[in-house]
Amino acid sequence: MDEKKVKEAIEDFKELSIQMRERGFSGASKHCDLAIEALEKQLAIKPKEVVGGIYREFYECKNCGSEIEPLDIYEDYCKWCGQRLDWTES
Repeated sequence: MDEKKVKEAIEDFKELSIQMRERGFSGASKHCDLAIEALEKQLAIKPKEVVGGIYREFYECKNCGSEIEPLDIYEDYCKWCGQRLDWTES
């Protein structure tokens, strides 16, 4: 998914959500907020590297805080919340 298009869609839904809320359509506004939440998960974020204990390194999803196990580093998404992950080196 094109990151630029996703960011544009998020901004459009934010504007639409505000307009719907101002006009009294709270249900439609909530649906826009749900779409925003889903689209934001499509924007890849780097997991947090955590060092805990002797010889124990793991990663944590910055969105939900769940532990990402060593075998999960080959996955593009958090298996707990669906957040897209960015495993590229910085």
